[in-house]
Amino acid sequence: MNRLLPTLTVRVCCVLLFFSAFTTSAFAQAPEPTSTLPFAVYMEAECAAVGANWRKQSDSLASDTFFVVVQPGLSSLDSPPEDVAANKVTFTVSVQERDSFKLWARVLANNPSEDSYWVRVNDGEWVKWFSRLRFEGQWIWREVQGSPFFLDAGTNTIDFAYRESNTRLDKIYVSSLRSAPQGADTDVVNCEMSNDCERFPEDCAGEVWIEAECGVPDSTGFIYRNDTRTSNSGYFEGKQPSSIGIPTAVGEPGQIEYTIDVDQDGTYYMYFLMATPDVGKNSFYVKVDDNDWIDFSNELGGGALLADDFEWKQVNNTGDTVTVDLTAGQHTLYVAKREAGTQLDKIHLRQDTIAPTGFGKVALNCAVNALTPVRAPLDLQSQLSLFPNPASSRLNVQFNSPAVRGQVLLHIVDMTGRVLSQQVFSNTAGYLNIEVSVQDLSPGLYRVLLTSDLGVSSRPFVKQ
Repeated sequence: MNRLLPTLTVRVCCVLLFFSAFTTSAFAQAPEPTSTLPFAVYMEAECAAVGANWRKQSDSLASDTFFVVVQPGLSSLDSPPEDVAANKVTFTVSVQERDSFKLWARVLANNPSEDSYWVRVNDGEWVKWFSRLRFEGQWIWREVQGSPFFLDAGTNTIDFAYRESNTRLDKIYVSSLRSAPQGADTDVVNCEMSNDCERFPEDCAGEVWIEAECGVPDSTGFIYRNDTRTSNSGYFEGKQPSSIGIPTAVGEPGQIEYTIDVDQDGTYYMYFLMATPDVGKNSFYVKVDDNDWIDFSNELGGGALLADDFEWKQVNNTGDTVTVDLTAGQHTLYVAKREAGTQLDKIHLRQDTIAPTGFGKVALNCAVNALTPVRAPLDLQSQLSLFPNPASSRLNVQFNSPAVRGQVLLHIVDMTGRVLSQQVFSNTAGYLNIEVSVQDLSPGLYRVLLTSDLGVSSRPFVKQ
């Protein structure tokens, strides 16, 4: 599966031209980061790269019973500690598209002198996270100050460095969705490196992993439900009415189409991570390429197909074992609604009968569709202006969008996407008129990005 790469490139000569005659028209077609694909992963702190100045401790109320905390006596209140591995907890996460992602952490802080961290993304500017972190000595999910953060397509790093002693870190949640994480028991992607098919494709050879909500559904037959307790924090559910009769053709209403990439010739078994609330909500029809439709309405061997919560079930034809012979290359898998209310979270193909566990592995192969969340971009041409441009020490930022209410985030990024500075503003009137310092930036080309719940607006500028 091909990893998407950032699409914005700028040649050195372009920067030189902008110093002599700057215009914004050259950037009118530049792609902007907008959330077109759902993405969500959980990661355990103790399974990250934990520096030598941190220690792993146990707590029955922590996720997987472990958390990390800095060694006693270490603190760095006024500035981040020395930028060495020993002082940090580093998470590595792969995403499919360049976008802004919310960052949450499950933390425990006992008092006001034990409730802060330094946090950064992709070696950008450190953020002092001290606001709203403490909650009377209980484990709680908190959104990291400065969230959302921009991540690039491919591999990214998230660093937590100590600020005050005894602030405890259990787990993080990275998501393009708006929902808050819940509880401690959700499956993680980083405690086994083989779970990341993008970073370790050799560990996923001969396998296919697909998020159910990343197919192309017929909106009359399925509904998308956001649930942070499920893989990728969402799933598809069959809508009323049921459709018991076997489909007569692909492309009929009530079907989901998935394009799958197979890297090995072989005979494959199929598994669905699914929930079946009762005997009237527990079946699908399944088809691969030009093969016959499979009536997946029983447990393997017979009996009612039941799962109160999401469980991995082997796809079968009314109880009989089913396999599909696939050659290396691209194939099409279809899932058709049979009984309304049946819920589908994830799909897996493999060449043996060992059922997956947890959320399985992560593969970045999502497709845009009409049901999963899309955060529309703002009007990039009319709502954000920068002056003077080029700028030497101060840059005025004007933003006018009456529809925007609440928090607005301002990022200055370089042309590689690295975040150099960030500020948070309350834009209750739908208007911003602010001045930001660019004095410390090296001469060159940069971008201002404003992010709200409605999307992202962007403008380039030159520091001279």
